[in-house]
Amino acid sequence: MTTAVSTRSTSVLPRLLAPFDAARRHLTPYRAVLCGLVLLAVAAFVVSAVDADFGYGPDELAAWLLVAVGVSGAATYLFAAILRVPPNSDSWLITGLILFFVVPGGSEDTAMATIATAAAIAAASKYVLAWRRRLILNPAVAGAVGCYALAYAGVEGLSFPFWWVAAEPLLIPMIVIGAAVVTLIREWLLVAVFVVASLVTIGVVELVRGGQDLSTWIVSSPMLFVAAIMLPEPLTSPARQPHRLIYTALVGVLMHCQYTVEVTDSYTLAFVPEVALLVGSLYAFAVRLATRTARRVRLDVETTPLADRTYALRGEPAGGAPSFRAGQWSSVSVPRWSAPVWAGSRRVFSFVSAPKEVPVEFGFTVAGEPSSFKAALIDGRARRTWVDEIGGDFVLPRAFPGKGRVVLLASGVGITPFVSMMRSLSGDLSGLTVVHVLREPGRAVYGDVLENAGSKGARVMTVVAPELADGVDDADRLAELVGANIDGADSDGAHYYVSGPPAFVERTSSTIRHLDPATRLRPWRIHTDSFTGY
Repeated sequence: MTTAVSTRSTSVLPRLLAPFDAARRHLTPYRAVLCGLVLLAVAAFVVSAVDADFGYGPDELAAWLLVAVGVSGAATYLFAAILRVPPNSDSWLITGLILFFVVPGGSEDTAMATIATAAAIAAASKYVLAWRRRLILNPAVAGAVGCYALAYAGVEGLSFPFWWVAAEPLLIPMIVIGAAVVTLIREWLLVAVFVVASLVTIGVVELVRGGQDLSTWIVSSPMLFVAAIMLPEPLTSPARQPHRLIYTALVGVLMHCQYTVEVTDSYTLAFVPEVALLVGSLYAFAVRLATRTARRVRLDVETTPLADRTYALRGEPAGGAPSFRAGQWSSVSVPRWSAPVWAGSRRVFSFVSAPKEVPVEFGFTVAGEPSSFKAALIDGRARRTWVDEIGGDFVLPRAFPGKGRVVLLASGVGITPFVSMMRSLSGDLSGLTVVHVLREPGRAVYGDVLENAGSKGARVMTVVAPELADGVDDADRLAELVGANIDGADSDGAHYYVSGPPAFVERTSSTIRHLDPATRLRPWRIHTDSFTGY
């Protein structure tokens, strides 16, 4: 027997997160980080103007910022022109802003030379330190490590990265801005693991060696900046959750262990922040090699309409289809020489095609006026795209369909990862339930795939219900949609996959926990994938 769900208890969190959900419709993860860095730079200028003890004046910061951003942009476009590869429009600006906070320090001349060198190394690394056109290192990390190595070698006029962002007057702005960025890009678990690993490491060092002051570490180390800005960089961090957690814990431990490795009699490697991030990037690269996702795949694409404001993006891959599991996503880029910085050149799309299937297919929708990115795909100006990154844990249990039950609930274009799943499944699908909620009948897509799954025994429902498109918050209605046999004992062991706009995902997931109370103790049985738009 089902029970009604209290809308008061389930609507508090969506209301609190509503401003962030609204912002996500317009902000890609890269754009969110860019906004965070700009706000932090503004805070730094304000502090430098009002705090005489800050150590750096507005004129110094302005000079550093101009050199960091100017050299990063000029060098990036220079290398891109030489190699005839359009750069991604916002990456050079993000790299320059990160280096602005990380590198300069010491004397004025040394700071300017160091930050210019770091920016040039970072730009070169995008084209030199690459494996099959895919980045190996975060460019900002490459720039910082390059300066560290040159300073250690005694190159005159260069200093070690100073990480001046770890200053007490910037602590509160860093906390507020960092929290907003992490919420926007949905990386709280990654940050939490990093902070816990860091604090545990600091505690162990205190027990073994003494002399540790936790408050000093929090205020005077770049822990928060690394956690919010540098660790989540998608192209050079692992894409699957288990490896992401190992990666972030590894960086947290190395960054705070105060351990040195004697390489030679004259060289000792210290795990300063840039070196710890270097090790993390190399771990992520090793994971990509092992999972065959280390290469950047070129697609020659064509976009065709599927339904009202919904399109299929199909591409012929160069060098073979990319390796992925059904339900995963891809970061798709369309580098263009004329693309403005604010527009960005990457978007995340879910695969619609089955693994190893050619052509590779994605599905996307537009709300109102399409972004310049999607408009270029729709009108045919963008004929070549790149699969930059593949990841996500929104995948079916490996034992399915031979064992277990699976319920797929989608709103609108959230059906796309489920289409890939259904296209990859064969045999008896009687353990599968698919519910597709639509605002309007004209938005129905992939009816042939749904019909084929139904012919194999799956329970398939397409529901035109505008009141449900933003979430199913009534347990009785949800039980009706997914089948009464899902309630109670028969639901034991079922896995629920919820895909669509953030509001739909949040509300429907909450209702599932009331419908199937066992999921409260086994939260891993509820899988979510939010489609934020932009």
